[in-house]
Amino acid sequence: RVLVETHDSHPTGRDLARLLAPVDHPAVGALWDLQHTVLGGEPPQATHRALAGRLGHVQVKDVASAADRTPLPLGAGTLPIAACLALLPADAWVCWEYEVPWYPEAAPLAPLLGAAAAWLAGLRR
Repeated sequence: RVLVETHDSHPTGRDLARLLAPVDHPAVGALWDLQHTVLGGEPPQATHRALAGRLGHVQVKDVASAADRTPLPLGAGTLPIAACLALLPADAWVCWEYEVPWYPEAAPLAPLLGAAAAWLAGLRR
């Protein structure tokens, strides 16, 4: 399956749905990057409505604000991760994107993994 991410010229679910509309193929879908849709002014419910029929994967992360996008441990920032995940079926694919290479001041990833997995599992129950 080929998934197009909410990013760059199509940061919201509405934008990506317009981009994908002319493509009538079941193997073409959407990758929802929560940060881009929220920073694009779109609440999770609106993104989900726009992409639900084509959604193949969801990518979450957490940051302090739109101005400070340094990666934070999941749940420590301002992105509405719980609201996003509550919209998804239990078997939805979700990943944590933690962009340390672009933010050297971010905490190292490895020590955060266990707590992140437990936090996400708690939201998915």
